[in-house]
Amino acid sequence: MKNILILSSKNGSNFEAIIKYFKNRTDINFKLLTDNKEAYVIKRAKKLGVEYFCLNKDEIKDFFLKNKFDLVVMAGFFKILDKETIETNTFINIHPSLLPKYKGLNAIEYAYVNNDLKTGITIHYANEYVDEGEIIFQKELEINPDWNLWKLEREVHKLEHYYYPRIIEKLLGLNVLVVGGGAREHVIAQKIKKSKLLDTLYLADCNDGFSSLGNKIEYTDYQNLALQAKKRNISLVVVGSEEYLSNGLVDILNKYNIKTIGPNKKFAKLESSKLFAKKIMKKYNIKTAPYKKITSAKKIDKYLSYFKNPVIKADGLAKGKGVYLSNDIDLIKRELIYYLNGKFDKSSKTTLIEERLYGDEVSLFSFWDGENLLHFPLCRDFKQNDKGQNTGGLASVCPVEIDFETNEKLNIYKGKLFELLKNEKIKTPFVVYSGLIITKDDIYVLEYNVRLGDPEAQSLLNYINNDWLEIFFMCSIKGLTFINLKENKKPFTTVVMTSKGYPDEIKKGVEIQNINSFNNKTEIYFSNIIITDGKIFSNGGRVLSVTSDNRSDIYRTLNDIVFEQKEYKILDA
Repeated sequence: MKNILILSSKNGSNFEAIIKYFKNRTDINFKLLTDNKEAYVIKRAKKLGVEYFCLNKDEIKDFFLKNKFDLVVMAGFFKILDKETIETNTFINIHPSLLPKYKGLNAIEYAYVNNDLKTGITIHYANEYVDEGEIIFQKELEINPDWNLWKLEREVHKLEHYYYPRIIEKLLGLNVLVVGGGAREHVIAQKIKKSKLLDTLYLADCNDGFSSLGNKIEYTDYQNLALQAKKRNISLVVVGSEEYLSNGLVDILNKYNIKTIGPNKKFAKLESSKLFAKKIMKKYNIKTAPYKKITSAKKIDKYLSYFKNPVIKADGLAKGKGVYLSNDIDLIKRELIYYLNGKFDKSSKTTLIEERLYGDEVSLFSFWDGENLLHFPLCRDFKQNDKGQNTGGLASVCPVEIDFETNEKLNIYKGKLFELLKNEKIKTPFVVYSGLIITKDDIYVLEYNVRLGDPEAQSLLNYINNDWLEIFFMCSIKGLTFINLKENKKPFTTVVMTSKGYPDEIKKGVEIQNINSFNNKTEIYFSNIIITDGKIFSNGGRVLSVTSDNRSDIYRTLNDIVFEQKEYKILDA
């Protein structure tokens, strides 16, 4: 149980917002301390069933010398506490301006009468001085010139009531659930596990290779998973793969007011239906290849005749394998028949034929928090194997350098992406994965995904040196503008070790040895393995990933792993 004390001297609207936000948390106990026996906040405390104390200045100091709290929250408390009192506990405060501007009383009024273009709120650690101390979080508010003072005060208070409880939640330590069992989820779980903001990590559907990072949750269906998450006071769920998103996991979690990183089922169609993605790209004038939808084998010759160099893509999800490229039109016809006959079940019953584009492919990952986009450095994913077959990804690098002219085109695209997300009124926070191709004339979108890529995530999450839990959490509370990305000095590469024959038929249950003998020069992330009696066995096509800022170390690690079925892609030095 975490004990939180809230200090308030007057109205107590922030006090009430905090109590209501945490009303279903069973692991937090709130108390109120006021220095004003006439304060309206006392009535709020009584109504909400919160124990309160009304003390004078001398009594307050003695009170803190005798009591310890996990956090002391100042919410409209007008007494200045001395250094000795402040040092007894961790104190935080909220102030209605962008500190250091307008310290003290009447900050909103000062912003109004000075005709400021913006103001905002600041949450900071408190010390013995007025509105000083290390800043924890700030949120800007653009001031509409048509607002009167009352309207401005109201808008500032809305920000206070929204962000203060959520930042308190972050400071108390977050219970986080990662859903999914591949190497992408492994690196996400690893980075979250290292965060100073983490209280407890939970895992659902993880593979045996990283199950030790957290507490496993077994569940029967999505409803049951949501109930278990609620019972465990989980603050945030990071959904790893597309199947959960397209099947509506986020919609169910949101019904229980559980914050998630992932779109609702409606907008997960941006990935789960290439036809939906094409239509929305056309709506926002985002460049993509010309295409035709086909559902009948009778129209194959007619539709293929529209294209000089056709490529076929399953409309639905196919685990990264639903794209077929060939220069042989007869092979394309044959594969198209397989698609329409259900090679990827319902996903390929509707297939898109589109004009093949030529150029360098890159992956742009952008976090959307419902209001803001945070773009990450470009990555590159290597999907094709030596036979020209498309796979779920065999290697990745981050970052990818582009020239000035291309970067200008990329910035234009980023603006259109923001317009799309804003105008479609997408409120659920998620990761936008733009699969881009840089042609001779412009940048085109090949596809959209609505989550981190695999194996790009392994390279990206190691290249960016931030606290990744803070990024995920800030994304979940519309706080991405407060994130400043920290990049490592050297690029990172990931190479995937696969079972021989992937992406076609492979042999499972083959023992993998000599994995635990490596030093910290490489990171190993597990995709499809099981552990039995302490031994590791393959359980799928992509078995594991090896990530490092030194490719020689990666290939040394891959070479030393003992696995008779192993294959991996050789990248240029």
